[in-house]
Amino acid sequence: MNTAAPAADRETTANEHAESSVAQAIDRVLESEQAAQAAVESCRHECDAALERARQQRRSILERAQARIAALHARAAAALARRTAEIIEAQRHLAAQTTEQLADTAHRRAALERLAAQLTGPEDGNHDA
Repeated sequence: MNTAAPAADRETTANEHAESSVAQAIDRVLESEQAAQAAVESCRHECDAALERARQQRRSILERAQARIAALHARAAAALARRTAEIIEAQRHLAAQTTEQLADTAHRRAALERLAAQLTGPEDGNHDA
């Protein structure tokens, strides 16, 4: 009886089983690696999308801020223009009044008399004396 043949068959079967187990383990490792790569790629896409949303939000905020600043500048410029026009009109009105007063001989004479009285009056400032 050849006992070597059944032992060889058992060894071959054991080797085949070991090779099959190793191959299955390698397949599982490769599948896990592919799944990990897919998960990493999915995370990358999600991060890219979140980054783009943040960029769009930043642009939107910046555009709104610039629009608000422009509106504030426009309102300030309009208020400044109105106030400048009011001051110019007040100066014109004052100049016209002064011109009218200086053209009025009686008014000018009365003003000169008051000035002369102040300059020649008592030094204590009491005009009733």
